[in-house]
Amino acid sequence: MTPAVWRGVDASSQPCGQSRRLAMNRQNPLLWFIVVCALCLAGTADAWAQEQAQATGSISGAVLELDTEEPLTGANVLIEGLQRGTSTGADGTYRIENVPVGEYTLRVTFIGYENERRTISVTDREETVVDVVLTPRTFVGDEVVVTGSKRPEKLLDAPVQIEAISADELDVSGGGTYLSALSTVKGVDFVNVGINGQGISARGFNNHFNTRMLQMKDGRVAQLPGTGLPQGNFLPTSELDVKSIEVVVGPASALYGPNAHTGVVNVITKDPWDQSGVALNVRGGQQSLLDINGRTAGTFGDGTFGWKLTGQYMTADDFAPPSGGPNASASDSTHFYTPVFNESELVGDYDIESIRAEGSLYYRFGDDWQANFAYGFSENDNFGLTNNGRNHIRGWQVQYQNLQVSNENWFAQVTHTSNDAGDTYQINGVASSASIIYGQELAGGASPEQARQTALDQLPSLREANKFVDRGELWDSEIQYRNTVGLGSGSLDIVTGAQGRRYLPDSDGTFLADAVGRDLDATEVGGYLQLDYRPTDALRINGAVRVDDHSEYDTQISPKAAIVYSVLPNQNVRVGYNRAFKSPTVLEGNLFIPIPIPAGNGVPPGYVVNALGNYTGFEIRDPNGDVIREISALSPEEVNSIEVGYKGVFGKSVFLDIVAYQSWYNNFISPLQSVANGFTEIPFYADGTPVDAPGSNDNFNGLSTYVNFGEATVRGLDAGINVYFNDHFNVSGNLSLIELADFEEGDSGSNPLLLNVPTTKAKGSATVRDLGFDGWFLSASGRWHAAYEFASGSHWVSSNFYEDGEVPGRFSMGLTAGYTVPETGVQVKASVSNLFDTETPDVLGAPVTGRLFWMSATYTFDGLNL
Repeated sequence: MTPAVWRGVDASSQPCGQSRRLAMNRQNPLLWFIVVCALCLAGTADAWAQEQAQATGSISGAVLELDTEEPLTGANVLIEGLQRGTSTGADGTYRIENVPVGEYTLRVTFIGYENERRTISVTDREETVVDVVLTPRTFVGDEVVVTGSKRPEKLLDAPVQIEAISADELDVSGGGTYLSALSTVKGVDFVNVGINGQGISARGFNNHFNTRMLQMKDGRVAQLPGTGLPQGNFLPTSELDVKSIEVVVGPASALYGPNAHTGVVNVITKDPWDQSGVALNVRGGQQSLLDINGRTAGTFGDGTFGWKLTGQYMTADDFAPPSGGPNASASDSTHFYTPVFNESELVGDYDIESIRAEGSLYYRFGDDWQANFAYGFSENDNFGLTNNGRNHIRGWQVQYQNLQVSNENWFAQVTHTSNDAGDTYQINGVASSASIIYGQELAGGASPEQARQTALDQLPSLREANKFVDRGELWDSEIQYRNTVGLGSGSLDIVTGAQGRRYLPDSDGTFLADAVGRDLDATEVGGYLQLDYRPTDALRINGAVRVDDHSEYDTQISPKAAIVYSVLPNQNVRVGYNRAFKSPTVLEGNLFIPIPIPAGNGVPPGYVVNALGNYTGFEIRDPNGDVIREISALSPEEVNSIEVGYKGVFGKSVFLDIVAYQSWYNNFISPLQSVANGFTEIPFYADGTPVDAPGSNDNFNGLSTYVNFGEATVRGLDAGINVYFNDHFNVSGNLSLIELADFEEGDSGSNPLLLNVPTTKAKGSATVRDLGFDGWFLSASGRWHAAYEFASGSHWVSSNFYEDGEVPGRFSMGLTAGYTVPETGVQVKASVSNLFDTETPDVLGAPVTGRLFWMSATYTFDGLNL
């Protein structure tokens, strides 16, 4: 029930700690097939080049500058695969002789210019002439992004706060996965909850089931059907296939609908025309880390058809949470979900494992049409945070099938996503069940040691009893039209479209209200229109509106408006307004978690209710039956936000981006929280029915649910600077401030609202590359956040564990270095994260992700174009 998931091994079935890694080749032949194919293709390519050595030709030509058509002296010309090359002379010309006959990719590079690749054919005793024109490099701020306005635009001109992580930036980042590159993004609250567990949120109100940020992959929704959570590390995409990551920070419902409440994360991958060939990466390091990534892609039929296969296998020993103990401080006992048993006793070990595979087929037809079909699969074992405690995720599978058809004006897609929770179980549920057994044994006259051992002996059956089923499905579809027309002396960009989502959750009664026969299926349908008018080169007026209808909640209207004005060339100011909403997820409305009670000492088997979704509302009464307070059924949360921003480029090397915002929240949906203690506060449904599970033994231990708060006002500031001194050295830094300016509780009678994120964050990075000689880089990054209050559910409350009531502040630094070995296609890297081994977690409930060192080697062979 979380995107930060990995596989761990059941100690009862594998007492020696040997994980399913050894059986991976039998259980997952697809991944090994991909890796073997990659190696075979690489070896075939090398052998082919050697066989053609007896027949040779030559390559010659000139390298020119795009704007002036002047020759470029000293440009590098390389035949990829052969790793042979030369540089241009004073007149911009070059010549390479004795080139074996065959098809090659010619790569031309020059400092300050974009790289250029050409596919060429060398014939026996013939000279192949290839003239190349290089385009001046895109400087900071000129990067093209697509997620902010659903169409290409310069980052500098975007009417919203949008951050972009390029492939080059991904290459120099470290951490557990490629999502770690988001740790230094301005305005983002990043948390590490494990080696393969990263989460992000924005503009406050983080919790352990955060559904306010929409995740996408190549423009399709990537969320889990049953919980509504982003797929996060469940995403089947291999790191080698990631082209860029774009993050819209702030409300984005006008274009993206529900759950784009505080932003959008869009992972964009490479197609076969971006990069063809074979790539294989092997990474290993501390915590028994082993990570293998493969990608192979190509085209055929004169570039009409394309294909792509990717795969990944990763395994490691994840960081364990504090062990605690009778004499430990409260902060070292965070993972005692009951006073009796520590989490480590209940799970056995912290082995994690991830398997990912994707395949895509592409077809280009007509003037500019393209169709592609993609299939993806992932299976994960790890540990995921919940508002109740943690889940031991074992064998959680995600699959998707996606069909897209597009051209310059039209885009249509349909995606089917399904997941299966496998053998996942709730660790906190096991702890509660084991504690009940412990108490029963004590009541029967057993000693504490005997009672404890009796409970631990029943762990296999308790894990089985606390497993939950999640076989949810999600259908997501969209059709979009976009065009540009002349309007007076300016131009008008039009983007309009419609989306539909169909949720088909299925928990088999294990954590949702289908246990009591409720129909959980839900439908969302929305339509949007965006008009982007540019009356002059200096002025841009952007407006959009969206209407969404939900089968369970009221219709929502999400408007958006922004004005961007260039006060000077490359100096833009903007003012914007956005309204966004978040519909209650299936989980928030229909959660139903019972705790099994084993039979013992005359007590029959049964269960007690632990947590419920708020679909109907509740009454809280005292023991005399008098109503203390009423809790309304959940309704959609709404935020209205105003932003004032500035983006400026100085000398094509300094990019400054500042945004200030103020947001007003209505009907804020809380994290799961306790609303009745079961003694002085007795919960009833809104119709007066007692909150008791059918067939229970009528024991009750309180109620946790979700409620709508009243109103809240949040204001903040994000400021960042990127400096590119030259092609060899760049630095960046950013500062984020946020505060809860005002809060009105309303009639919920709930606990105080917390921002749940640090009020101050500072981040920075520096990269040096190719200084003195080509092919190497060194990158350093660091991030710091202040101490902050945090509450998510009844267990994860910072005031319960820290004397000052706050999660401590934290500083973390990482280093990554790499070198590309000449004439081999091999890059080697080494990375260390949390360099100083800071011993505080990013967020309450996460283990301390200590220092992690790894090394990797990547082999790349470009060109599989037939």
